[in-house]
Parts: sequence; C-alpha cells; structure tokens
Amino acid sequence: MTTSSSFGKFVLGALLGGAVGGVIGMLLAPRSGAETRELIREEFDSRYRESADVIREKSDVLKEKVASFKEKMSEISSDLEETGRRTVSRFTEAGHSPSEPSS
Repeated sequence: MTTSSSFGKFVLGALLGGAVGGVIGMLLAPRSGAETRELIREEFDSRYRESADVIREKSDVLKEKVASFKEKMSEISSDLEETGRRTVSRFTEAGHSPSEPSS
C-alpha cells in the first residue's frame, strides 16, 4: 500500500513540477504575449488531460478495492451470523433458554 501511495505522490509531483517548469520556461522565452498565452493554454490542457487520466486510473483501482472490501465484509458478516446461530442452537439444545442465565 505504501508503494502505491509513494508512486501516486511521485506522479503528482512530476505533473506539478512539469507544469510549473513549463510555465516558467514559456514566460522567460522570447515570444509575443499571444504566443506565450497560447503555449501556456496548450500546456495546461495537456497536463489537465494527463492528470484526469491518472485520476481515472486511481479511481478505478479504488472502486475495485472497495468492492473487494465490501465482499469480504459480507462474507465475515455471514460467517458471524452463522456462528451466532450455531451457538444459540447448541445453547438451546443443552436445555437452556436464551433468556436464562447459565450456571
């Protein structure tokens, strides 16, 4: 889990660093304001699409993990319910009423 989290932080840092570096480079380049703004807009759009792709991928992974977690919790719940039923059944078969305290 830590590796995935570290990778996500790395990707985010790389994207942000690339965007900041790109903007600074364009601002210092000898171009007209209109050309620079167009380059900044194109760079932003490109980084935005890349970020959206990464977010979609991470979202899909998270959805799969949540589904798996829900399935496991359902299995555990069913197992606990069955264990409770067996315990009550054994208790009542031994001649005890569920409301009677055992001695």
